[in-house]
Amino acid sequence: MASSAVSVTGIRRPHFLLVTFPAQGHINPALELANRLISHGATVTFSTTVNALRRMGTPPSAVDGLSFAWLSDGFDDGVKSPEDGKIYMSEFKRRGSAALSDVIDTSDPPITAVIYSILVPWAAAVAREFHLPATLLWIEPATVLDVYYYYFTDSFRHVFDKGADNDPSDSVNLPGLPPLAAGDLPSLIQPEKTFPSALVTLREHIEALESEQNPRILVNTFRALEPEALISVKKFRMISVGPLVFSDGSSSGRADLFRSDSDDDYIKWLDSKPEKSVIYLSMGTHDDELTAKNTAALAIGVLGTNRPFLWVMRTKNPDEKNEALDLIRDGDRNRRGLVVSWCSQIAVLSHAAVGCFVTHCGWNSTLESVCAGVPVMAFPKFADQYTTAKLVEDTWRNGVRVREGEGGHVEGEEIRRCLETVMCGDDAAEKMSRNAAELKALAAEAAEECDVNVKAFVDEIEGLKN
Repeated sequence: MASSAVSVTGIRRPHFLLVTFPAQGHINPALELANRLISHGATVTFSTTVNALRRMGTPPSAVDGLSFAWLSDGFDDGVKSPEDGKIYMSEFKRRGSAALSDVIDTSDPPITAVIYSILVPWAAAVAREFHLPATLLWIEPATVLDVYYYYFTDSFRHVFDKGADNDPSDSVNLPGLPPLAAGDLPSLIQPEKTFPSALVTLREHIEALESEQNPRILVNTFRALEPEALISVKKFRMISVGPLVFSDGSSSGRADLFRSDSDDDYIKWLDSKPEKSVIYLSMGTHDDELTAKNTAALAIGVLGTNRPFLWVMRTKNPDEKNEALDLIRDGDRNRRGLVVSWCSQIAVLSHAAVGCFVTHCGWNSTLESVCAGVPVMAFPKFADQYTTAKLVEDTWRNGVRVREGEGGHVEGEEIRRCLETVMCGDDAAEKMSRNAAELKALAAEAAEECDVNVKAFVDEIEGLKN
């Protein structure tokens, strides 16, 4: 495919500078997009922070047409204190803008377009300074982008105020989107969980898009998954380029910022289990942010099912998970479970033994579950995850969502109930499984659509050069 996209002179077509926030959930879909751009003859310079590189240990695999430009955000050794966290975004913007300007100024061959992901809207301003086209890569659901757009649009703000008291009878009704209760909105704009500093950056994204005459957005989704959301905002041209999921079970080309060596052969362990019998739990790369009480509730709920489970549990401070680990040791006397600090999620989800995925509903994990056809138990914690959980339970119907109690806590019995709903094998569970299988087929079909859209995008940027 790549060979047909390179000119007869052997010179590649557009040279993209692809800039992303230094988090694994941002880096991996951007890397996969880079691979697909390259397959259509483009050259890509991939840019994120030195700190992300140091956490990877080994940089992602280099391929022909891909190079890296590591930039300093002023925190090459990481954010060490709450004070660092307060100034991080402003320092990242200041230092990152200067570094990107240097990359563009000195690049050979010249940069012809900039692609930037969530939380780096300032990259669009740098592109404008050099008279380069800039395109946002949206790595969350299209539905969430729509919600943010309407939230920052004055003529729709009254719609959000309706649900401000979190009354279950109230809903936020937006064009082309399912009705959303206050608890279905991204947590950054939920009345009790609002995050002012993040809202500033999100507003900058919307303002950057509105400043363009024909704003194009590459969205990590596919048409069959979010048909109405992709066309909800008429002034945006959303181009579906997903699912941006690595196609095999290896980690080749991925950025594994939290990978650790393990003596546990989890694939061999899965091989010993019956089909669709295993509960797989992974709460994302920031599972240390899950409260000790909720982690313990997960342990109680999983043990209460008496089913085999594979649990990826990582934390900066192992003592924080002691209660859950003690519960597992005491409650799992028949050795039904396996706890590991890392695994290849794609390989696990693709294994026939896995019957349910307990997930925080990060978008990458959600798309990986869709591509693998595995039903989910949604346990959202932050940002877009609440909206994704709503889509899982009520729109796609390929999973269930836990119900939080007071203070955001979840009881172990609620976890057990949700797991049994997915795993028990009754008519409702079978329907969930069928829905998951249908989504898997749709995701496979979307690969060709994604390829067509990426090629058209490369052709469009090429046309702007001429």
